[in-house]
Amino acid sequence: MCLTILTKVVGRSNNTKRIRMAVKFQFQFAGVDFSRPSSPYRKWLRIILWALGCALVVLAYWGYLHHLTHGHRTMVIPAAQAISKSTTVHSAKPDVPVVPPAVLPPTLKKMADDSILAVGKYLLRAVRITPVAPVPTTIPRAPAAEPATVAVAAPTISIDAAPAAPRPLRVHTDQERLLLAGQGAFANVIGLAGKYPDAYGFEAGDFLSDAKLGAPMPVYLIEETARANYKVGQPVKPLLKAAKQWVFPVLMGDRICCMVSVRQSSHDYVPGPCSRSLAMAWNKILEQWPAEEGYHPLLLVNPDIPGYYFTVPELPVQNITDTIEMFYHRPGISPADVILASWR
Repeated sequence: MCLTILTKVVGRSNNTKRIRMAVKFQFQFAGVDFSRPSSPYRKWLRIILWALGCALVVLAYWGYLHHLTHGHRTMVIPAAQAISKSTTVHSAKPDVPVVPPAVLPPTLKKMADDSILAVGKYLLRAVRITPVAPVPTTIPRAPAAEPATVAVAAPTISIDAAPAAPRPLRVHTDQERLLLAGQGAFANVIGLAGKYPDAYGFEAGDFLSDAKLGAPMPVYLIEETARANYKVGQPVKPLLKAAKQWVFPVLMGDRICCMVSVRQSSHDYVPGPCSRSLAMAWNKILEQWPAEEGYHPLLLVNPDIPGYYFTVPELPVQNITDTIEMFYHRPGISPADVILASWR
């Protein structure tokens, strides 16, 4: 029985040797030789790697202890910023409680500091610091400065462009300014006639857009010396002088609705008032003495007497008549000597 057990042990040891030899041959075939002793370079490499691993573990442990001992640092915040931050925090999360940082006991804190100092001293003894030779620094010399060359700018010739000619102002003639004043008076009448059409001679079926401004009619006067020297039968037309006053008929078709006046003051033409009664009288004058029959009535004024007068030079009797006469049932004309005598 002992022989049998010894045989089994010897067989197992032989099998173990065979397995070891097979593994050895396989590793040698792969390029690894276990029989060769390790070189000093690999030994120092393993020592350095082990030292780095220990340093990393120590640093991690030191960071953990530092976090436990010091906790969160208190930051100094300005008053205005602290108020704004506290306001935003309380407004955003009013119900979240504030947890104070954890504080370690004094004994644990002293043990952690002692362990950190011991690890630091051990690392300083284990690691040898080799001095580094200072690298000589050479300051390159600046090249010799070359004489500076002064660049002379070429003379520039500036050509002044001719100033733009001012745009000529439009100068209106006296006739154009008279028409502009008449159009202004006409616009005023149309604006008021929209509210009170009857007061300006417009009827119910009239459209104000159809109204138009007629040609200006000059107004005349007779000077005081001519009135004093007038003789019966003397023609009236040669005595007429321009009164620097005009009337514009406002027409609705062939009917005169009203008259607008314009007077000249120095070099200006000023729009005047509107007269419906003058338009009604002038309609009757034109109806009784139409232009088709060769009559050309003229308007007169007396600066001292309000109102308008008219004369028909083509009539055999020299006449000057008040326009109010045309509103009578049977209108007639007045002799010129009678009216001029009343103006003295």
